[in-house]
Amino acid sequence: MDDLWASIGLHPDQVVRCEVTGHRGRFGVEVSIVKPRSDVAAFVDFVLLTDERRHLTSDEFPPIGSLLDAVTLDIHPNGELRLCARPSSLAGLRVQDGRQR
Repeated sequence: MDDLWASIGLHPDQVVRCEVTGHRGRFGVEVSIVKPRSDVAAFVDFVLLTDERRHLTSDEFPPIGSLLDAVTLDIHPNGELRLCARPSSLAGLRVQDGRQR
């Protein structure tokens, strides 16, 4: 698994900045990693966009072009990176050249 992470230039539980590039129906948002730069396909599931008990609907998803901070979770067998953008997951962490500080 470490080889897989190394191949995309990221590591588990890393804070990244991403740009929303699309909405995947009611399931969440597609994003591109902009800091640190990575070309891996990435996705934030709708249940991982907010800490609210009520889940966001697709009409409430961040608009395309929005910037989000998120934490890397895992890599799906299809190679897509799964991210979490919940504020509670980001508490005390911030993006800084791909390193948590």
